[in-house]
Amino acid sequence: MAPAFGDKSSGAAVGGDGVHVMVIPYPARGHNVASIQLSRELVRHGARVTLVNIFDNISPDRLLVCRRESIAVVDVGVCPDAPGPGNLPYLREVESVQGETEQVVAEIGLPAVTCIVSDVFLGWTQSVADKFAIPRFVLCASPARILASLLYMPTLAAQGVVPVQSGEVSELVHIPGLPPTRRGDLSPAVQASSIFCQHFYAQYLHRCCQPALEAAGWFINSFEELEPSCIDALRSFPYERVNSKKPSPIPKFFPVGPLVDDAYLQLLNSESVQGSSFVEPEAPYLRWLNKQPTDSVLYVNFGSVVSLSIRQIHELAFGLEASKQRFLLVARISTVEDTHEDHPVLPEDFVARTQETGFVQFKWVNQLDVLSHPAVGGFLTHCGWNSTLESICRGVPLLAWPFQADQMLNCRFLVDEAKTAVEVRKGANGFVSSEEVARAVRQLMAEPEGEDAKENVRKLRDKVKAAVSDDGSVQRSIKTFLAELKTRVRASN
Repeated sequence: MAPAFGDKSSGAAVGGDGVHVMVIPYPARGHNVASIQLSRELVRHGARVTLVNIFDNISPDRLLVCRRESIAVVDVGVCPDAPGPGNLPYLREVESVQGETEQVVAEIGLPAVTCIVSDVFLGWTQSVADKFAIPRFVLCASPARILASLLYMPTLAAQGVVPVQSGEVSELVHIPGLPPTRRGDLSPAVQASSIFCQHFYAQYLHRCCQPALEAAGWFINSFEELEPSCIDALRSFPYERVNSKKPSPIPKFFPVGPLVDDAYLQLLNSESVQGSSFVEPEAPYLRWLNKQPTDSVLYVNFGSVVSLSIRQIHELAFGLEASKQRFLLVARISTVEDTHEDHPVLPEDFVARTQETGFVQFKWVNQLDVLSHPAVGGFLTHCGWNSTLESICRGVPLLAWPFQADQMLNCRFLVDEAKTAVEVRKGANGFVSSEEVARAVRQLMAEPEGEDAKENVRKLRDKVKAAVSDDGSVQRSIKTFLAELKTRVRASN
């Protein structure tokens, strides 16, 4: 029987060898997706999993998935009325649930919690693990290069490299596992000019990055074949624990991505025709896509967090129009910074002028349906890692326009290393002109660079298929992790 939700005494079926993993996501959509997908994998391999739902942030549909797959869920904390600024709005507030989390660990039934797997931005969970003498494993919902930068951040702070001053953004920094990197491409949390840094720099460094170095191991939302050199560097670099007397352990890194919705992975092995609808076949945007030639449409969607000014949205619209390429534009009012009834989201008559080549959707779309449609030949994205992995799984090349968080480093990887993307070049103050939008769109959709990106991303899709197969690298990572936990359980009995 599936567990009841919100009941701290409820639990899932007991896993093999007494392995009981407590998974604690950071309360944000992308982080929830990664944590739940990892939890599902652990359950499938016989572990018992309890998922901690901070601020009741996990959506009802994902809670239903947990119930269906016997993942116990416990709720902790009350969501604050006014979350802090930045792309991690609850960074300070989440520490308020530490006491409740400790109580859950203490009161949970047998088998007792074997280990904690928590998001990299929940550094306080290391103290919870230490209190109960159980290991903590960090989950990074981003690629290996982001974890590499997080683990190296205390060293950069000791060297005086961060926080990055405005005159230093073009200078290069050397992080193990990464090519020479512009300091300005590091997280906004270490950019002195950003509001996020001004509020949370010390919190980010000492309550997130530093505790990550104390962990017994690290899960990465990537796979061996995607970032081999970076993952090798992670495993070999002697990270130092600055404030701990614990001996440095042998690094244990478990690449277990892509941690995306199961439907994307199931389609890798499906014989169904690309483009068949999986959710809402009669949606107007899908009916429009059905009338477009193969690989002809650019899908434009900046996700649920990024917001653009009216001026920037208008430049984007003018650029799409000038490119003469087909497009599906998602323009939801909730992602507009300065919306006002006197300032329409899109330029006047834009929809009417572009009705032969474009479709504007003012509500959510089902991204699986769109990326799976044969008419879609490119994806203009903010380079969020979830969207990036979903696009790779469907073999769709990217037009990279990053804004915040890990997106700049993701962009550099996609453009410079994986070569699955064309970059949208920003001008002064990060603004992108309509001329640049048109240039980048044409380059991806109608020029040789776009053909190269398409070929490379489809090669990566084949690598994903191999990695998640029964004998692939992802399954080996999960099995290795659980084998080590079982050994620990047996040794403690």
